[in-house]
Amino acid sequence: VNVLATYVALLLMDRCGRRTLIMWSSGGMFLSCVVIVSALLGYFSKLVALGAVAVYVVFFAIGLGPIPFLIVAEMFDGKYVAAAMSISGLVNGICNFFVGLFFPGMNEALGAYSFAPFGIVLLLTFLYAWLVLPETAGTTPEELQAKLVAKNAGVTYHNLDIEGMASHVPPSMDEWDDALAAMADEEGL
Repeated sequence: VNVLATYVALLLMDRCGRRTLIMWSSGGMFLSCVVIVSALLGYFSKLVALGAVAVYVVFFAIGLGPIPFLIVAEMFDGKYVAAAMSISGLVNGICNFFVGLFFPGMNEALGAYSFAPFGIVLLLTFLYAWLVLPETAGTTPEELQAKLVAKNAGVTYHNLDIEGMASHVPPSMDEWDDALAAMADEEGL
C-alpha cells in the first residue's frame, strides 16, 4: 500500500503542489485517526479500524511521508540545503524514536484514545499548512523569501523591522540593545 501510494504522490506532487498534498495528507490521516479511535471504542468493527490504518498509510505516503523533505530542500538556498536537510532528518529521527519509545506507555494509559494525540498533531499540521506554509513548487528560495517578506511587511518584532531584515544585514548592537530595553520595559523589569 505504501509503495503504490508513494508512486501516486510522485505523479501528483507537481500537479497539485506540495502544500495541497500536505493538507490532503494531514486531513486524511486525521480522519483515519478519528475512525480508528471510534472503532477502538466499539462504534465500528475491528475490520473498519484495520481499513482506517491502511487509509492512514496511504495518506501518509501521498503527503507527509515524502513532501517535507522536498519542502526543506526547496526553501533554502543551495549552500544551506545540506545543513537544513541534515537537521530536518535528525529532528525526524528523534521524533520517530520518541514516538516508538512512548507509544506503549501512552497506549496503556489512554487505551482506545491512544491515537487521539496523533489526531491533534495532524489537525495542527493541517492548520499550519493552510494558514502559514507557502507553496514551494516551482519557486526559488529567493522568491519564497520575497513572498514571506511581503506577507510580513510592516510587522515589527520588538523593534526589528522585517523589511529591513530582508537585506541580509544583521541588526546592529544598538538595535539589539534597543529591542532588549523595550522588552524589559514591557515586562516591567
